[in-house]
Amino acid sequence: MFENAGRVIFTTLHEVALAKLGAGHACVSALARAAAEPEAAAVAEAETALRALPEAERTAIMGAAHARLRSDPAAWLALWPAP
Repeated sequence: MFENAGRVIFTTLHEVALAKLGAGHACVSALARAAAEPEAAAVAEAETALRALPEAERTAIMGAAHARLRSDPAAWLALWPAP
């Protein structure tokens, strides 16, 4: 169960960033890679891309992702791979 937590979090961050920044933004691409395969290198790239955003954008993306995950527990379950 917990091995998929990174995938769930980065998928949500990617969806929020895509809506706020657009598909062509480097941060959106980095988050997509971390969502697809949340291994150390991809996660580090996504973290660096998030840190590179202006603070207001980064805070808005993180806040919206947190709110989405907090208010929709089914989002966690929907992203878990089938057994």
